[in-house]
Amino acid sequence: MSLDTILAAGQAVAAVHTAVDQVINATLYYGPGVLALTAAVAAFRACAWAADRYHQLLQDRADRRAYTARAFRLCRVADSADTVLALGDNTVNEYLDNKLAATPDLAPEEGR
Repeated sequence: MSLDTILAAGQAVAAVHTAVDQVINATLYYGPGVLALTAAVAAFRACAWAADRYHQLLQDRADRRAYTARAFRLCRVADSADTVLALGDNTVNEYLDNKLAATPDLAPEEGR
C-alpha cells in the first residue's frame, strides 16, 4: 500500500464524514419531514433516470437488430447478383429478359 493510497482513503473518509454531518445538521434544522421529502425526490429522479436509460438501451438493441437484418438482406441480394453475373453475359441478358417477361405491366402507357 502506497502513501498516495492511504491519503486518498483518508480524503474519502473525510468526505463521507462531512456528508453525514451535513445530513445530521439538516435533519436537526429542518426536521425529518424535509429530509424524507428530499430523499423521496432524489429516489424518484434516480428511478426516472434509470427507466429512461433502460428504454434507451432497449431502443438501441432494436435498432441494432433492424440494422443487422437489413445488412443480412443486402448481403443476400449481393450474393444472388454475384451468382447471376457469374453466368456470363449472354445468360445474364437471357435471365433479365425472362424476368422482364414474367413481370406484369403495372403502369400501361394509356393509364399514365
